[in-house]
Amino acid sequence: MIYLPDTNVFSKYFQGRDVALRDAMTRSFFDMRLSAIVLAELEFGASKSGIKRHRNNVDLLIDQLTLVPFVGEDAHRFGHIRSHLERQGTVIGSLDMLIAAQALRLGATVVTHNLVEFKRVPKLRVVDWQTSAS
Repeated sequence: MIYLPDTNVFSKYFQGRDVALRDAMTRSFFDMRLSAIVLAELEFGASKSGIKRHRNNVDLLIDQLTLVPFVGEDAHRFGHIRSHLERQGTVIGSLDMLIAAQALRLGATVVTHNLVEFKRVPKLRVVDWQTSAS
């Protein structure tokens, strides 16, 4: 099983307050990958905040997780996802669609607290490791 955590999952994990999330990420560490899209979002957050701890957290992920690049097949899948969701009138965020495209290519499960949006993508497996109070 391959897990592709969304940006919100890493952000919540680094806050350190969600024990269920921490435990799930620890159990599944060797099955997790880092999406280049998620990395870009995390890089933006670290740059915008200017907080050294945020920069260190991003560097830790880069050092420890396999980076999943965005490739041509992902672009192709993105096009299908977006056109399908537009026809349904249920478009989600562009970056979320890019992450979904990567996950579909890899046969991965997206880990997210944003189940409502990601579940709109046909055939995409999603899971929420956060506690509902998070």
